[in-house]
Amino acid sequence: MKSFKKGDLFCGVKERKMINSSLPSGATPLTPEDFEGLIPKYITTKSELNDAEFTNITSATKKYLLSGKQFAFSNDSLFKLHKEMFGKVWKWAGKKRRTEKNIGVNFYNIDIEIKQFLDDLDYWLHNSMNIIEISARTHHRLAYIHPFNNGNGRWARLAVNLLLKDHSGLTLKFPENDLILSTEIRNNYINALQLADQNVFSNMIGFHKKYISEFNI
Repeated sequence: MKSFKKGDLFCGVKERKMINSSLPSGATPLTPEDFEGLIPKYITTKSELNDAEFTNITSATKKYLLSGKQFAFSNDSLFKLHKEMFGKVWKWAGKKRRTEKNIGVNFYNIDIEIKQFLDDLDYWLHNSMNIIEISARTHHRLAYIHPFNNGNGRWARLAVNLLLKDHSGLTLKFPENDLILSTEIRNNYINALQLADQNVFSNMIGFHKKYISEFNI
């Protein structure tokens, strides 16, 4: 494993601990290797990191939702989407993780799992499954695969909205502020994902139904 010397990272050990200690339940802690990919040199707190990521994600969201083009789900397009969302904050944005995390499939199975998801998505869309159930299953599967070092949940939620916009004219108004903090809404969200791990999708579908609306931005 690479050793790190003082000055190698933009965040020192104290700052990295502060950022990780303020993570909500179910979030993936950032490793020293992850922090090596931090681009903005001023970031030393979780608040500053959230703000930088929010600005990047907002720009990508507008670009994709307002493009007028249908989002073609593929391995390349999904990785590009993450790059667009986080590429101004993290050097590893849009790149497949190479280590194991506290959640997610084994990193060497990521490509296989995404291929299986894309095949399943094609089947769901062409066999009259309700679009809300498709969005819930898509949301869960992408979060479950967890292809990236970080940002997987936010990436999955934007991908789901691109799917809904293109196939139903609907969108999910996710309470993002509550989902990145330790709130009851986040706890319910994590519980729904964990139940979906056991092939129980009722809570995940209910979560989507709660926040569904006509598409607008």
